[in-house]
Amino acid sequence: MKLDVAGQSALLKLSQVDLEIEQIKNEISKAINSKELSDLSLSLSATSGDVLTSRTNFENLTMEARKADDNLHLVEERIARDVERLNNTSSPKDAQAMQAEIESLTRRKGELEEVELEVLDRLEKAEAELKEVSSLREQLASQVSALQESIQAQVDELKNRGRKLTADRETLISKIPAEILEKYKNLAAKTIAVGQVQNRACSACRMGLTASTIDSLSALAEDEIGNCPECLAMIVR
Repeated sequence: MKLDVAGQSALLKLSQVDLEIEQIKNEISKAINSKELSDLSLSLSATSGDVLTSRTNFENLTMEARKADDNLHLVEERIARDVERLNNTSSPKDAQAMQAEIESLTRRKGELEEVELEVLDRLEKAEAELKEVSSLREQLASQVSALQESIQAQVDELKNRGRKLTADRETLISKIPAEILEKYKNLAAKTIAVGQVQNRACSACRMGLTASTIDSLSALAEDEIGNCPECLAMIVR
């Protein structure tokens, strides 16, 4: 199979460009499927769930604290009314009944105050927990956003390189005869399609070549394309 030196140079360059394009595709895939981004996104999702749980707990305790406060105020109002009635009554019997009710309400007030204090303590802890997990979620969201921007910039750069290489590829293809290009495509689908003899080895498969093989390849005419006996790659000058 014959191809002039300029064509051989284009063929070798085409192989290198195709390998670089394939590498770019792999790098884009790796960037898009970033494990770091996946792990951060999972952490963000889990933390968002924690925020929802913490907020629900905080809101429930807020309602519970409001209810406890309302109950306490009702008892305090009843005590105030009873004290006023006690101060204004002239009936010993009514006074005795009201005094008993005031004592009962006073005990109830003490119980409600303990309940309110306990709820307020839980509410304070719930608020602190909500602030903590909310802060963590904001940090993770910021990290995810920054990483997404970094990945997008990397992908955009890779795509720009890929577009330039694709344009270069079209130029190189125009310099290679259809018959050789077809053979190249068939080889490239399986392995590195083009190589040179470098350091007594095939640069495509890195396998060492025997002295007789090297002599045979060296003896070929300048416009003749040889083949590596190991990987079948086309050997150019």
